[in-house]
Amino acid sequence: MKTCVRLTATVGAMAALLVSAAGAPQDQPELTTVDGWYEYGVPLPDMDGPAPRLPNGMPDLSGQWATTRRADITDARAPGYVPELPYTEWGQRQWDNYDPVNKGDYAGSCLPFGWSRQVHGPRLTRFVHTEDMLVVLAEQNTWFHVVYLDGRPHDPNMYPTWWGDSVGHWEGDTLVVETNNMNGYIKLDTAGHPISSQATFTQTFRRVNFGTIEHTFTVDDPRTYTEPFTIHNTWPLESLSIKMLEYSCMEGNLENLVTGSITPWSPPEGDDAP
Repeated sequence: MKTCVRLTATVGAMAALLVSAAGAPQDQPELTTVDGWYEYGVPLPDMDGPAPRLPNGMPDLSGQWATTRRADITDARAPGYVPELPYTEWGQRQWDNYDPVNKGDYAGSCLPFGWSRQVHGPRLTRFVHTEDMLVVLAEQNTWFHVVYLDGRPHDPNMYPTWWGDSVGHWEGDTLVVETNNMNGYIKLDTAGHPISSQATFTQTFRRVNFGTIEHTFTVDDPRTYTEPFTIHNTWPLESLSIKMLEYSCMEGNLENLVTGSITPWSPPEGDDAP
């Protein structure tokens, strides 16, 4: 019986993978693709080769991806950044008054990061892709999110959540994912750039070859920003040597919250409510 696992490969691992095809030690076999899965013991395909396809012919986004770390989406050190955010008066007040040390930060209280802080965060992100859905598996706090691709509209009866309600459609070989109905509590990054509950995220995912996804992240939030803006990312496949593990935010952190060493977060009220 053959054992199959999902492929994960980073740019940093590419050299080793190519060397292995020329004769790696027998105790360090590599992986290859079989209908989107990766069979243990045979060489990897060319990372610059064509993207794998789903049965319906669309690109398969499955894999563990090295998403772009953005602690601050305005930081010029990461290509594809947004140089300046176009705040409304309300949005500027949220940014000016952000004080995670004294008022707490939801992430420090182990609450969900949401799309923006997950895909721009330091922890692993894996996609499991079928014709009808894209499942996002986040190592951070072992979160998950489902993007429906079966033609359904946004759910009018769903209450606001941290990740929101996501549906997707194809435009050629590009998957377009729209997310709304977020609770407005999340931030766009660790720096604390705000959104409100009126925000919509539109993301595009284009697997340009076997080893790369081009990703855009557009924020449209009329309460917080005067116009939409877009972040551009390029993701290589993660390394097979990096395994997604269980993650418990409360482990080793509960005492800090109970004693007040970390200020517990609570939802904003009054004019600052999202």
